[in-house]
Amino acid sequence: MDLNAGGASLWIALLVNHGQKLLYIPGRTVHHASAAYRGSGKTDAKDAFIIAGTARMRRDLQPLQELGEIAVDLRILTARRIDLAADRTRAINRLRAQLLEYFPALERAFDLSTSKSALILLAGYQTPAALRRIGRSRLTT
Repeated sequence: MDLNAGGASLWIALLVNHGQKLLYIPGRTVHHASAAYRGSGKTDAKDAFIIAGTARMRRDLQPLQELGEIAVDLRILTARRIDLAADRTRAINRLRAQLLEYFPALERAFDLSTSKSALILLAGYQTPAALRRIGRSRLTT
């Protein structure tokens, strides 16, 4: 089983709780083992045969165990952080695209990925006319 997170983790927990022994077989191991079998086609039956043979022959495979509560919480928090970082990157890219379309000089002047001041300025003064109204002296203070 190459998947050990997400939906597969529910199956892993269920099987481990019912006393089943599971082995973790990385996808790369299965891929290399498949070269030893005849036929170039990839079928579910062939994959199952290769996985079963690999599990039977190799003694260095690690058993899968149910994760503890702390490990599950850490996995959830890490996945959430990755999602938030991706959302932030998408938002910055959308904002840069809009700025490039309407006010290219301002987009070149800002580093939106690290500067909060640029975002504060854009939130308060959304148009070039609004920026001109406040004047250069207020912008620099």
